[in-house]
Amino acid sequence: MCTHLQELTIEGIPIRADPSLSPQEVRQTVYEILQDWTWEGRHLGKIELIRNGQWVHICSYEKPITQLIPAKYLVKE
Repeated sequence: MCTHLQELTIEGIPIRADPSLSPQEVRQTVYEILQDWTWEGRHLGKIELIRNGQWVHICSYEKPITQLIPAKYLVKE
């Protein structure tokens, strides 16, 4: 497993990618993942792409969402 991953940002998303992947491969993969997540209504937090022989291991993490609502909506009358 590669420990020296290149770090970059695409569309505001932090990316850690195996240095054996070309910038074009990284961009294409990230845009495909982003499109899928957007379609599903999820917010992408970060991505790691790690090459393992003929395979690329993709770890994608969802951005935590914090929502604030007035406490009065939690109290039932």
